[in-house]
Amino acid sequence: MELDESDGNIVPRNRKPSYVIKWPDIPHSKLVTLLFLLDNGDKTTGSMDTYRKWNIGASLEAKEAFLSVLKANKYSFWQVLEVLRRRVKELVQYPFIRLEGDTEAANRAVRKQDEYLLTMVEACRYLHIDCFNLENKIKKVQEKLFLSEEEKMGKFFLYAENLQMKHICDSLTPSLVCQLLDVLKRDKNLSKLIDKSIDVPLDKLNKIEGLKEALFFYMIRVLEDNEKLNRLYTGKLQELLNKVNKETKDEHEQRTIMTIVNALDVYPIQGRPAGHCVVFCVTKDREGSQGEINKVKRVFSDSLGYTVHIEKDPTYKTLEEYRKTLQKQKYHFYDSIVFWFMAHGTETNIKLADGYRYKRMDIIDSFSRLDNFRKKPKIFFMTSCRGRATISIREKGGVRVAVDGSHEGQTYSVIPEQCCNITAVYYQMDRIIASATLPEHYAFRLPDGGSVYVDTVCRLLEQHRGHNFTQVLERVCNKIHQILFSCHEKFPGEAKQACYYESTFQKTFIVPGTPKATYY
Repeated sequence: MELDESDGNIVPRNRKPSYVIKWPDIPHSKLVTLLFLLDNGDKTTGSMDTYRKWNIGASLEAKEAFLSVLKANKYSFWQVLEVLRRRVKELVQYPFIRLEGDTEAANRAVRKQDEYLLTMVEACRYLHIDCFNLENKIKKVQEKLFLSEEEKMGKFFLYAENLQMKHICDSLTPSLVCQLLDVLKRDKNLSKLIDKSIDVPLDKLNKIEGLKEALFFYMIRVLEDNEKLNRLYTGKLQELLNKVNKETKDEHEQRTIMTIVNALDVYPIQGRPAGHCVVFCVTKDREGSQGEINKVKRVFSDSLGYTVHIEKDPTYKTLEEYRKTLQKQKYHFYDSIVFWFMAHGTETNIKLADGYRYKRMDIIDSFSRLDNFRKKPKIFFMTSCRGRATISIREKGGVRVAVDGSHEGQTYSVIPEQCCNITAVYYQMDRIIASATLPEHYAFRLPDGGSVYVDTVCRLLEQHRGHNFTQVLERVCNKIHQILFSCHEKFPGEAKQACYYESTFQKTFIVPGTPKATYY
């Protein structure tokens, strides 16, 4: 027999408890972290515009709960617990609504509570907190959102930026968190944002379990609330940590801080699936096209941890319909997206299966404007020819060149506080357009294996998991340009192919997956 805390009755052990979460069993540090993981503190981001006010309100409520811990003389966590209890109760009681079919109306019937339910459950699973009596509603919501098996598992519905901050908090000692507060208070612009009554002695941070988390997450929410920090722009936090680093004498703490500062230069990719990959492949008159599809699907699904969607022989209508699909609520939780466009083309157009000639930049711009992927890496692989020119190889030799002189000295640029804006992000930012060939040139393919470019990209991405994505593209350029091609029907002699990419990435994108021990 055991006590059921919900109503004080004694119930048999083999009977399900009536509560959802057994709160008294959870350490304060986990309670605080759970509340932090639930909300998105970025005012300019949300699952849908209609839910933005809800997101902001929830984040502010959590911030006030963290502040209540820091202001109380006894450092009580009761307000954090009360907020969590109420939110769980709302998730249990909210009425579930579902419209049949994958229609516009059905998609709009997805409610914020549906998304929040899955976030709560995944956050509990991530923190090893047991949840009960939500199985039926969870299953219904998963069906409503048309989740794949990969999307049902792992950390899909947790915000990557929150997980990144959680890892940082775990790495920092109470002493460093205390110093971070001190540096923040001494900053003339930021000190006005912090509640003046906060004074948390280091001995209390060392002794009271959960107090470090409450203080750190409070500071993070304050910076986010005042638009000094979001998933893309972390410079203010890095600046504060660098100041802490200069003031600490402990070498281990200095190394910890530098590791964190460097990690903040990387796009947060914390979830599984790691991202979404879409393949638009025209097969007509393109020998080896199925081989291209197979390579991309295997590497991105099995090695990199992406969900992969294949559209064979896409038409204009296919592209437009899938662009609308990517506006669904669940795609807000993907940390990156990759597009492959495999078709014949010219310098300006790509020829679709219905004969429609879609302008390259119109396609790219259309898929770049998706709100669900704002502030996230968007990668476009364009594998088609861009003309009929070749890089002819008729004789060996080279031209002697001089090296440009370099200017000694450095220039430092500081953005004035009043001129800094981290909320407006242009849609063309945070994307890479990787082309198989230079403008006006051929892109070559093998009769059986398909595009040499696709094969090289897939092979090197798989081999260099855990590495800088743009550095892998540099390796692709290096490999491709070493190959001599011969096609007497099209051009005399031998030729080379030169691929290239254009990037507006603002952070480093690390290829998802565990790095391989050896590379070939």
